[in-house]
Amino acid sequence: MNERIFLIINPNASKGRGEKSINFIKACFEKEGKTVDVFITGKAGDAEEAAGRACREGYGTIVCAGGDGAVNETVNGILKSGCDVSFGIIPIGRGNDFAWIAGIPKDIPSAVNLIVKEEPVRIDAGYLEGGIYPEGHYFLNGTGFGFEPSINFKAAEYRHLNGMPSYIVAFFHCLLHLPSSYDLMVRVDDEVFPLKSQQVSVCNGRRMGSAFILAPYACLDDGLLDIVYSCRPVTRREVIPMVLCFFKGTQLEKCSFMKMKRGREVEITSVQDNLVIHTDGEFVSRTASRCLVRVIPSAVRLHCLKKGAQKNALK
Repeated sequence: MNERIFLIINPNASKGRGEKSINFIKACFEKEGKTVDVFITGKAGDAEEAAGRACREGYGTIVCAGGDGAVNETVNGILKSGCDVSFGIIPIGRGNDFAWIAGIPKDIPSAVNLIVKEEPVRIDAGYLEGGIYPEGHYFLNGTGFGFEPSINFKAAEYRHLNGMPSYIVAFFHCLLHLPSSYDLMVRVDDEVFPLKSQQVSVCNGRRMGSAFILAPYACLDDGLLDIVYSCRPVTRREVIPMVLCFFKGTQLEKCSFMKMKRGREVEITSVQDNLVIHTDGEFVSRTASRCLVRVIPSAVRLHCLKKGAQKNALK
């Protein structure tokens, strides 16, 4: 196995921070005695293709320097290759939600040190079928339906806002244009129930949207998905208190209409072809009628602070 590290960098991460960080990241690895082969992405899909190629060429460690979108592409390249390589993350993106969940430092030298010094641990991945991915797509953090992806898509449109400010502005935009409720049929493993809701989150990790704790009790290595949803339509008046709870992850205790289930497989079907869906912050659909999500236990060998990840999951 090739002991050189294959490094995938998104130069556009965090409005250009990726491009400015390329030489510094390489220098940090060299300081740790490691040589890296660098691939710079140019368009959507490049990270997935490069990660798959690196796996086939025998690299033992693949590292992604970017945000949640680049991380999602890279892990898809790894898992679709069928190779059991270790995976490292240098979080330089807009939200970096998954890195936060996994206890990966935002500081570049510290993230590099973690990759070099810490042994990888096994974590779960999710797998989604629906929208633009009828044949399936992996994710690490989560998939959302309704209000949550609407905010995410709007935040991504802002050219001069980044991180939490972009999500806050997008939230108020979506509040003014509150989406109608879906008429859904939901299956969680063997349990089937109807649901009229504007918001469903299917999570492997806890946080999305830069600061929203959508699944406060989710754990990366328990072999289960956390399904958190509003059990009835939420009024405009209720949305702000609900979202304030998301910042602390207290919605299940303080909002009577927020519920949670756990399972290995979730199927969501809408009466209309109108499901707005994201996965790991990336577009999946605005017009889907069905989506199937399942967990893939222990799928990824990730360089992370496992104790930190467990602490976050139980907080």
